[in-house]
Amino acid sequence: MGLLDKVDNIDEEKPAKAKAAKAVAKAKPKAAKAVAKAKPAKAAKAAKPAKPAKAKRAPKEEKLRPTGLPEGYELAGGMPRYIGWLINVAWNFGVLIGTISIFMFGDPDMTIPFLLAGAMIIANWLVIPIWTGRNIGEFVPRTKYINSAGNKPIFLHAILNNSLGYMFLIGFIFIAVNFQEASNSTGMTYIGIGAVFIVLWVVNFFFKKNSDYSQGLFDLAFSSYLVKHVASGDETGWLARFESLGDFGDKWAQRTADRQEKSKLKAEEKAARAAEAREAGEAEESEEDSAESEEESED
Repeated sequence: MGLLDKVDNIDEEKPAKAKAAKAVAKAKPKAAKAVAKAKPAKAAKAAKPAKPAKAKRAPKEEKLRPTGLPEGYELAGGMPRYIGWLINVAWNFGVLIGTISIFMFGDPDMTIPFLLAGAMIIANWLVIPIWTGRNIGEFVPRTKYINSAGNKPIFLHAILNNSLGYMFLIGFIFIAVNFQEASNSTGMTYIGIGAVFIVLWVVNFFFKKNSDYSQGLFDLAFSSYLVKHVASGDETGWLARFESLGDFGDKWAQRTADRQEKSKLKAEEKAARAAEAREAGEAEESEEDSAESEEESED
């Protein structure tokens, strides 16, 4: 019996061992799967280097617009301004007025004189100022316009500035021709336009009279100043010929200054003679008074 019992125990132990082996075998793949699933922890990503903070751009400095008369320039005096005005009037309207006068007293063919007058006006009003920044009336007295930075103003300033004389003339013609037609709308329109042109000229005149820098309406609008011009000597061609007109202006200004000086000296001499005569008269009167007082005292 004992032997049989051992055999039975052995038979019972075998299934138990087999079950244990199966359990171990099943556990191993699960462990392997668990190991396979358990991936090695990723190495911590290297921290990205911090981007350097962008330096803030310094605010752009606002460029201050220059104002006032630039250094190194001298305002044109009254005599150069007067000479320039007179030359411009003679150049712009001399031929035109002469042509109109001849046409009014006769009926000749005045096509060529009218074309010549128109060409002279356009040249001095548009062509020469746009090309050189000056007109004939500025070449003769050696003057020019500059802006606050010391540069030549834009061409629009020269055109508008040169238009003031034409505006006054056109305005006067509009009013004179349409004065009798003031009752209808067309006549009133032309009269109104003429009045505006004349008013602009008058306003410009008073601006110049009351400005410290003798600036007119468009001079103030474009910050421009009429100053003395000194030729560089490098001019060639037509520009050199225009600059040579300044020699005539210099002689004119010198003769005018000499006449003014002579007139001043004559006025001073006259005043001195008058003062001497007045002093002599007062001395005679005082002597007569003293003589009369002596006679009265003797009596």
